[in-house]
Amino acid sequence: MSPWPMQDPEFFINRLQDEMGRLVERVWHGGVSTRPFDGQEWAPAIDMYEHPERYVLYVEVPGVHPNEIDVSHAGSTLTLRGRKEPTTETSEHVRPVRTERRFGSFCRTLDLPADVEASRLSARCTSGVLEISLPKTESSRPRSVRIDVEGA
Repeated sequence: MSPWPMQDPEFFINRLQDEMGRLVERVWHGGVSTRPFDGQEWAPAIDMYEHPERYVLYVEVPGVHPNEIDVSHAGSTLTLRGRKEPTTETSEHVRPVRTERRFGSFCRTLDLPADVEASRLSARCTSGVLEISLPKTESSRPRSVRIDVEGA
């Protein structure tokens, strides 16, 4: 492995600036906690929406083959695990000029806001976005109660 950063101070400074920019971006936008905060190289961003009868999660996993993703549910916790393999070019004649993409294993654990029917969980991946549908249990769905008014 060549010590390029020490041989090329401009590359080293640019890389450091890029890393600092990403750190500020994560903190400023409340983004995904990744290394060095939780020891992971990267972790996919997740959006969760609540519908009257289900929750839907959208997980950004570009470059991750759906077979490399494990979705598991236990109690009120949903866990996503996977691995994104690097696609780096290695050669003594190839020098990285800019490297921003992240690779490696990830694990995201989410506490669900209500009970879901694990047997009806479904997931599909389209264009690098994993969509997970989590149907709510009957007892966790919103209910309306008719109020009888006496004397009216």
